[in-house]
This record gives sequence, structure tokens and C-alpha cells, in this order.
Amino acid sequence: MSVSEERDAKKMKSANQLLTTPNLLSFSRGIMGPVAMSLIVTGSSTALGAALVIMIAAEFTDFLDGVVARRYGLETEYGKVIDPVCDSIYHLSVFVGFVYQGWMPAWMLFIIYSRDLIIPYIRTFARQTGIDLGIRDSGKIKTAIHAFVQIGVVGLALHLLGPAQLLGFETSSLLLMLAAIASIYSLVDYAMAAIQLEPR
Repeated sequence: MSVSEERDAKKMKSANQLLTTPNLLSFSRGIMGPVAMSLIVTGSSTALGAALVIMIAAEFTDFLDGVVARRYGLETEYGKVIDPVCDSIYHLSVFVGFVYQGWMPAWMLFIIYSRDLIIPYIRTFARQTGIDLGIRDSGKIKTAIHAFVQIGVVGLALHLLGPAQLLGFETSSLLLMLAAIASIYSLVDYAMAAIQLEPR
């Protein structure tokens, strides 16, 4: 095989690793984020109902991509990057819609965005020490809480879930505070893990 043929074969292999079923599910979730945000910004009951359906579908893809990757041996290095990136795009898009509607203060979005911006740098720092700081349980917990909170807030806006007031506070505000706390917890966990790494 010539050098050019070997190079073409490597490119084809890389493309095949990129366009796996789990990665395509992750990509679809990334696309659903801006769509859900646009519907939330519209603000009508019909648009919010459609947003809720899309959000539930997006969270299902988050569950499904991991199951498919593990079951069929389709876990790739690309997937380890694509999945959390698409999670961030999706969840941040929805939170931006919440800020636009006045459901969420900007400082909460700043905390959540900062966590998703900083952690990739922490993981890069870890790789420079020779250690792959993979997705930690705190990251999975954060993602699950964000999913619960976002669906809950839209459900409350549609009067489909629970009381508007809880313990003297807006229920949606309590949920969003939980999302911010989950982001802070995850950021601290990753930072502590990186600090404790020993270079190889």
C-alpha cells in the first residue's frame, strides 16, 4: 500500500469513528438545544409544549448514546469529547432561553457556563501530567440534575407539575438554584481531582 493510500485509509477510519450511531445521537442533542431555546423564547403554551417534547427527546438521546456505545463496542476517543460538548451546547441553550424569559438570573447562567468552560482546561492540564481525567461521577450527577431541573421548569411554566410556590419560594427558582449548586460541586470536584494528580 502506498503512502497516499495509507493516508486515505486513516482518514476513512477517522471518519467512520466520528460518524458512529452514539456520536450521531450526541450531535442530534446538540442541535435540539438551539431549537428548544427558540421555542422557549417564543413563550406561547404551544411552543413551550413543543420545547418540552424536544427536551425529553434530547435527554433520551443522552441515555441512549451511552447504552449503544457500550453494548456494541462503539466507544471512541471522538465520542468522549463529542458527548460532553453536545451536552453543554444543549443545556446551555435551554438555560439561555430561561434567562431570556426572566425565569433564571444571569448570574446563575454565568456559574453554569463557567463550569462548562473551565473543566475542559482542567482535563487538558491532567493530560499534560500523563493522566486522562475522564468524566467523573460529579459530572454525571450535574448533567442528570440539569436535565431534571430544565424539564421541571418548563413543566411548571405549563402548569403540568407541582405547586408554583414551595417553602415560600418560587419552585422554579429552587430548582434553578439546585442546578447552579450542581455545577459548583462538579467544578470543585474536577479541580480537586486535578490538584491531587501526580505527574507520571
